[in-house]
Amino acid sequence: MTSRPSLRGPVRYRVCVARLGPARTLTHLGQIEALRRAVTESGLPALTDGRRKRPRLAFGPAISMGWESLAEYFDLELSSALAPEAVSDALAKAVKAGFAVQGVRRIPAFFPSLDSTINVASYDIEAEFPDDAPRRLDEFLARREIVVEKIKEAGVERVDARPLIVRMKLDGPGRLSLVLRFGPKRTLKPEAVVREWLGALPEGALIRRNGLYSETSAGELMTP
Repeated sequence: MTSRPSLRGPVRYRVCVARLGPARTLTHLGQIEALRRAVTESGLPALTDGRRKRPRLAFGPAISMGWESLAEYFDLELSSALAPEAVSDALAKAVKAGFAVQGVRRIPAFFPSLDSTINVASYDIEAEFPDDAPRRLDEFLARREIVVEKIKEAGVERVDARPLIVRMKLDGPGRLSLVLRFGPKRTLKPEAVVREWLGALPEGALIRRNGLYSETSAGELMTP
């Protein structure tokens, strides 16, 4: 009796990492290279892109240099199945200072990509806000339109931030919680929203991206 050939293909995992401290000085491209090196050094049987022999990874939305984050995602393909805990342990030993593995889970082979589904991000901004910040925030959110100008090579692009703001709240005198929608032609950095609110970003402000989400038609926020 002839044995049937195996139909198993690549096994996909979704990885979430934090970037804190020294890792926040990296650009998005620098972060990609740091995580690729970690996958290579982990010893995991990662599939490569063939030509350059680099691990074949797919990353979520870009992050700005200077931001911290608790929710940086990438998808990883392995040639054989491992327990998510084993993948997490191997990566945790290989990532450099400032990175920490937050979670790993196996996903279906044809699961939607990160870029195609994520459209909301949450942030904490720690800064010395002015004493009248609560009053100014109430006035800011009462506006029907909050037009922010983005300077680009092709000229000035104006984006209405009001429908992009899911939540904006002061959680004490030195912390702002901000949840923003984003997408093609309607993406704003949290710094731009704060500048429109206060006129300037407070000196020494620390921005931390806490989460990335997919917003359903009912307004529910789902983690990737």
